Amino acid sequence: MSVAFSGKSREDEGDGWNLMTSGRTHNSGWRSKSSVCLIGAAVACLGLLLLTMILVAKNTSAINQWDTKYEKLIYELTKGRDDLRDERDQLMIHSSNLTKEMEILRGQYDTVAASRDKLQAKLDTLNVNGTDKSCLQGWIKFNNKCYYISAHGVTKTWENSRKDCQERGADLVIITTRDEMDFVKRSYGVTWIGLFRGKEDTWKWVDGTELKGRGFWQDGEPNNVDGEENCAEVSRSAAAWNDVPCSRKFSWVCED
Repeated sequence: MSVAFSGKSREDEGDGWNLMTSGRTHNSGWRSKSSVCLIGAAVACLGLLLLTMILVAKNTSAINQWDTKYEKLIYELTKGRDDLRDERDQLMIHSSNLTKEMEILRGQYDTVAASRDKLQAKLDTLNVNGTDKSCLQGWIKFNNKCYYISAHGVTKTWENSRKDCQERGADLVIITTRDEMDFVKRSYGVTWIGLFRGKEDTWKWVDGTELKGRGFWQDGEPNNVDGEENCAEVSRSAAAWNDVPCSRKFSWVCED
């Protein structure tokens, strides 16, 4: 009976051991699960921290980039302002120089205008006082023109008569009015004037101008009877022009 009890006790002891062993196994599994949770939480925290650091780094980079762009913008605006200020200063200097030049030009203009007015006043005085043209000694004034009448008894061809006038600084008379015609014809019976036949049978004055209109020809003149009547004379009796050969000798009248 003792042996049987003893065996049972062992069985009981064995059962007790098994229970203890089972209890230990259960506690060990609970601890493992807790450790896993703690590690997972730590990993999650580390991940969140890393994400936060990444976001902060990105924001910091964006801020730095924005600061760089802002600084560049400020630099460009400042430079533009300085350039405009320099341009303004240059324009002010240029404007000041133009103002000075304008004042100088205005002064010069006033001086020139004053000189012009003085000259105009002198000219007006000369025109008033110089209405009556003065003639050289031996010349005759008529209608404010000066005439030289050849000496009595002296006659020359048309060419030589003109030469005499040119040597006196004048030329044979050019008759443009009836009054002038009457003045010229009263000195001699026949007088050379500065009218001659040019090329193409045109009559010209000694100044190169062509005779305009009919002039003061006698009736039927010029007729060029001998084919060589290329010079004009004034007849006192007819008080008109007549064409005759230039080789004839008459008195003459010069006009200054």
